[in-house]
Amino acid sequence: MDTRIPLFALPVLLLVSTTALADGGKVTFLAPADGAVVSTKDKVTVSYEAEWGPKGNHLHFYLDGHRVGILRQDKGTTDVSIPTAGKHELCLEIETSWHFSTGVKQCISVTAQ
Repeated sequence: MDTRIPLFALPVLLLVSTTALADGGKVTFLAPADGAVVSTKDKVTVSYEAEWGPKGNHLHFYLDGHRVGILRQDKGTTDVSIPTAGKHELCLEIETSWHFSTGVKQCISVTAQ
């Protein structure tokens, strides 16, 4: 008996497995505000709070799509350096204990000068 999964079914299986994780939880940037102007000379203090949901375990913190931190507290602050002037994106994403996204994410934009 052949138990292999046909290749055409693989995208469907991946979609089902990743969509199932997006159930509950919430993450919020408390500071800086979306659209804030920040300095390239000083570290930016990011304040946040999260509700993990049933599968959430920690947060991944991203600057312009690059992970810059892992945050294990559901509420707190962290500092980030933004070395170049211009518009940047900060994101917080709730992850499982296996570092898979739960699908819960919030992003804000800041402009560094």
